[in-house]
Amino acid sequence: MTMTRVMVVTTACVLAACSATPTGNDAGVDAGPELPTTVKVSGNVVLVPDAVAVLADAGVSFTTQGLTVRTEEPFKVAINDPAGIFATATLDATGTFSTASVPVDLVTLGIAIGVRDDTSTGAPRVVRSATSVYDVALMDGAKPAADVTSVKGYAVPLQLHDALTALITPATIHGITGLTDAGTLIDSGFVLGRIVDASGVPVAGLTITPLGATATAAARTARLFYPSADLKALGSATSSNGLFVYVHTGGDVDTFQFTVAGHGEYKQRNAGAAKDACLVLPVFPGLVAP
Repeated sequence: MTMTRVMVVTTACVLAACSATPTGNDAGVDAGPELPTTVKVSGNVVLVPDAVAVLADAGVSFTTQGLTVRTEEPFKVAINDPAGIFATATLDATGTFSTASVPVDLVTLGIAIGVRDDTSTGAPRVVRSATSVYDVALMDGAKPAADVTSVKGYAVPLQLHDALTALITPATIHGITGLTDAGTLIDSGFVLGRIVDASGVPVAGLTITPLGATATAAARTARLFYPSADLKALGSATSSNGLFVYVHTGGDVDTFQFTVAGHGEYKQRNAGAAKDACLVLPVFPGLVAP
């Protein structure tokens, strides 16, 4: 992520400025470079990797043509605050998007790329999703200080959603939500996460540790699932696909922070879930997305 690299350089410049010998008539006060009030966000929408095999098995092709992309603030969107939608556009087959001006002061938890299908007359091609591309928690509480560019927003096709729902089972989802709906992941709301290494390769054998009060963290842990590589079984940790799924209760928006158990190279992260939505969450070591 270009933004993260720039931010690290900017931080270094600020520290250097603060330690330098004062000059001019500022009485020794040097505030460093002025932070931007808006940033640009740009990148591409692509198919979430685990959907490739699922669509191939179903004999279904995929294109981003006609899908809707939104640059969003995830918390504000989850609570239906219209200020959380920074830009909306219709994608072509390249999946490229660009938002010229995102107000930094409106960023609460981060910035996400929302993807939805507003054109289908029947079942949508994709479920409503948002991919986190800037996480305030990952940056030690700092809001973006430079453009957020070359990012990826992931489209989650209905076929992948249905395969994961069948794996976790509607009965299990009903047990979590207590609702009498269809018992699907999108009904409850869910997080689709992938843990990768510094090269972007999925990592097996890892688990997620939700933070917070003991009882609350334990309840969230019980709603975490780890699909096998063929999406046919559940395990106790990530498989070779690096995937984890967090199933929401179907109630009010739930935001929390988490770590990767026993691996300090993965920094503390924000997560959140809301009914009728999917958060796609790439989890990588350090600050720079591979």
